[in-house]
Amino acid sequence: MKIICLFLFLLGVGQCWAVSEVPDSVISFEYIQRIHLQEPNQTLQLLDSIEEHHVPGLQPFEIDMLRSMCYEVRGEYLLEERFARKALAQDSIRLVPMRKLRMLAMLLTTLVEQGKNEDAIRFGKQMMELARQLDRPDKEASVYFNLGRMHRNMERRDEALTFYRKGISLIEDTKNVSVMARLSTAYGGMMGIFIDSGNYEEAIKIGKLREALIRRMSKMSGPPAGYIDQQYGYCYSKMAYIFLQVGKKEEAAEYYNRFEQTEMSKSPFGASEIVPYLLEMRRYEEVLRLNTVDMLAYRQGGNGNDTLNYNYSVILDRFAQAYRGLKLYEKADAYQQRLTVLLDSIYSREQASRAHEYATVFRLHEKELQLANTQVEVQKRNFLMGGLCCLLFFLVIFLVITCRNLTITRRKNRIVVKQIEELLAQREELHKVCCGNPEALLDEKGKNQESQPDGTGISDSVSDCADNISMENRRFLRMEYAVVKDKLFLQPDFGRDELISLSNINKNDLPRILRKYANADNVSSYLNRLRVEYAIKLMKEKPNLSFDAIAKEASFNSHSTFYRAFYKVCGMTPAQYMKAFGKENDSQFE
Repeated sequence: MKIICLFLFLLGVGQCWAVSEVPDSVISFEYIQRIHLQEPNQTLQLLDSIEEHHVPGLQPFEIDMLRSMCYEVRGEYLLEERFARKALAQDSIRLVPMRKLRMLAMLLTTLVEQGKNEDAIRFGKQMMELARQLDRPDKEASVYFNLGRMHRNMERRDEALTFYRKGISLIEDTKNVSVMARLSTAYGGMMGIFIDSGNYEEAIKIGKLREALIRRMSKMSGPPAGYIDQQYGYCYSKMAYIFLQVGKKEEAAEYYNRFEQTEMSKSPFGASEIVPYLLEMRRYEEVLRLNTVDMLAYRQGGNGNDTLNYNYSVILDRFAQAYRGLKLYEKADAYQQRLTVLLDSIYSREQASRAHEYATVFRLHEKELQLANTQVEVQKRNFLMGGLCCLLFFLVIFLVITCRNLTITRRKNRIVVKQIEELLAQREELHKVCCGNPEALLDEKGKNQESQPDGTGISDSVSDCADNISMENRRFLRMEYAVVKDKLFLQPDFGRDELISLSNINKNDLPRILRKYANADNVSSYLNRLRVEYAIKLMKEKPNLSFDAIAKEASFNSHSTFYRAFYKVCGMTPAQYMKAFGKENDSQFE
């Protein structure tokens, strides 16, 4: 009652149900496993809600296991198989031997129920190997029992008996009550095979073994209340019927009396187990009485009007046999017709149920595909966002580094511009001091006092230049003074011959002197340097002129030639120079 109220509450609140307020006892594998037998439908709804709201406490593999167990109770073996396979595919089960063994057992059972024999054999071998590795003979025996049941369903009784015997040999000496219960069920399966084949003597032998096993179990603790009595009831009812088949009526009557002493015989459903014996004894009136009570109990026991099942068909068949035994053929035919209609309805219902089951599988498949697609889209979006974040991060770093490098470059450019300006001022001052009086260049006062050139022909002290400049240097300065003063370097056809004629320097010495005092590789490089210095002067004097106009006025043949020469001399472009020059001037007032 407590369980029913709990599920009514969960169903009533629907979407408004606050999952966070569900007691921890509900959100546990053990609790849901305990209630799934009584309320499989509500358990599935609870699992849907738990999965939808991502409630902590149950792992995905546990939800799949519980779903498989619920569908087993509902007899929807296709769905049971689906979730069993899904659970087995997860590492949380596949890599944990005991969990894998349990899921293999569930999958094997549903495969046998569906008649998927090849898959059953394949997974049965896996389960058997794993059971041997874990030293679990009870699990290995359950494989044999399932294979035996599978062969029994295929009417291959000899093979079925072989598998049952192999399984029984593994656990017949067990002292574990739960394993003994499986052994009892296996004995019951073997008895059914012998009864179906008419081998009643062997059925009696197995029945004796089962009776002894139940007696052993009755002396042990562990079996739930009523279990031993129920096992005795099943065993006694079958033994009574079997002894009757071999003509041993006294033994049959003895087992009938034992059955009558059980509590099982006093319940409507339990009492029906002795009906096959009563039919053989032609006690048709008792059969009708028990059958009537069984039918009423069946309808009042929760089944209501749902009589489309094989249990109800057994009741109708027994009515037909009893009335036929009483020679009430009209009633017997009426029940036989009802039985025929019922079996046809059951077949149609099974087909509809199987179609519904396939439709459910299809919907689940579609849902899983949709979920997988959603996860893929989320992963793509996350990957894209991660990529964009990384790109933005590197872009920021790149911008920071670029800005830092630009700042450093600008600072260096300002320093270089300052140095160039100072250098040009010094050279101009040197020209004024040393070249303003041409006679000073002929003074031999400093003939033997050589100075160390700095690569530009300008000494460190302008005031003492007359004393420190060599005769060779004076010739260079005289030449440069004349070239700069008359702007000869702007003339298109001014070149090496004109320089030699102007300076009286030997043509073989000219390249060396240019390298030594002008840091120029050749005449063209030297003239370009003078043109660049002139362009710098124009840029300061005529800031409104374009660089193309300045290049043309400085006698450069093209824009690109001007830029290459300027960069070679100054280490920066004209635009960078002007920007740095402006910054340098601004910094003087800061």
